[in-house]
Amino acid sequence: MTGCGCWRARSCAASSRSRRWASPGPPSPHGWPHAAAATTNKEPAMTIPTPKPLHPSLGAEICGLDLRETLSTEDRAAVAAALAEHLVLVFRDQSFTPADYLAACSQLGEPMAQHYSQHNMPGQPMIGRIWHRNGQRPAAMWHTDHTNRERPPKATILYGVEIPPEGGDTSFANMRAAWDGLDAEEQQRLAGLRTVNRLDRHLLDRTLEEDREKYDIPAVHPMMRTHPEHGSKALYFHISKAHCIKGMTPEDSQALMQDLLDRTIHDGIVYRHRWRQGDMVVCDNRAAMHRAHGDYDRRHSRMLWRIILEGDRPA
Repeated sequence: MTGCGCWRARSCAASSRSRRWASPGPPSPHGWPHAAAATTNKEPAMTIPTPKPLHPSLGAEICGLDLRETLSTEDRAAVAAALAEHLVLVFRDQSFTPADYLAACSQLGEPMAQHYSQHNMPGQPMIGRIWHRNGQRPAAMWHTDHTNRERPPKATILYGVEIPPEGGDTSFANMRAAWDGLDAEEQQRLAGLRTVNRLDRHLLDRTLEEDREKYDIPAVHPMMRTHPEHGSKALYFHISKAHCIKGMTPEDSQALMQDLLDRTIHDGIVYRHRWRQGDMVVCDNRAAMHRAHGDYDRRHSRMLWRIILEGDRPA
């Protein structure tokens, strides 16, 4: 562990567990273990601390882990289970090179290619850079990532590299709770609706032709998604990638989706993350939405690295 990692472990001692020796466990029931080598009887393996809730509805911090270290199969399964339960996981005080970051994320799943590839890190095509100095605008609308793909990413992993002194937060919404807040009649109606997704129309003029050819292909997804691990139901759509709801005009589709966002998302189901340099935040795209806050002084840089992980076909 690094010095800062050990400090975090002490500060969260009430929720931490000690290191122990472990042999490889069975394959994860959650389907997350991928790139990291399995531990052997001769290797020490960390046991993740109990997640510390950050908000009553979603979000938890896992203290004291240096994710440059190899996680055992058991620990990767535990992280997957914690994500399915809390929807957002925060790991503070990480210190990554790009290669470290890719390796850490690869322990949690298979990284997948991102569209808008002009924003990818040179030499690291699986790492996107969210950086206003690249000409990017904050994604201020509530959304879940890459719904234009047949198998959208199960998770988005963000890493805080350059953080302004004030503002620039990211908010996350529990779309399970949003779904549960609807009455049974509306749930029944929405359960039969499906969105038709493509790349954002308002960004096409800034999208590379090769990305349009690969990723601007219609993908149809249900508006009610069942989490493949947790079993719960959630509202599921991306308002600017859903060009329409099948059987509805684009205008009526947009009106319905905006009305749902306005009625179902409120402070009681939103965790707002105030970034610190070195934060790694994992968001479960299958049951959470997120949005960026652009309320920071553009004289200061805000850069996040992003990796997305291969997911399942929504059902």
